[in-house]
Amino acid sequence: MSRYFSISRNHPYTTGAPAEEALVGSGDIQSLADLNNSFEVMRAMRIAPVTTDALIRLVVATLVPLVPLALTMMSLEDLLKQLLGLVF
Repeated sequence: MSRYFSISRNHPYTTGAPAEEALVGSGDIQSLADLNNSFEVMRAMRIAPVTTDALIRLVVATLVPLVPLALTMMSLEDLLKQLLGLVF
């Protein structure tokens, strides 16, 4: 990116462009905007496409149907003791 800025240092829009040259729609400004968008996409990328929120939702969606099954096999008190024993 620094090469781009050093090249554009002598460009008319940095040195004071004449009034008849429009900056809007200029290829140089559009290239800089594209470069910025590419940088933002790279910054938002992750190693794995799984977020913490998605992982929590998956765990909850998996465990909710198991609760009634677990309650048929043991009492609520025993189930809570087992769960707390695993966590703490």
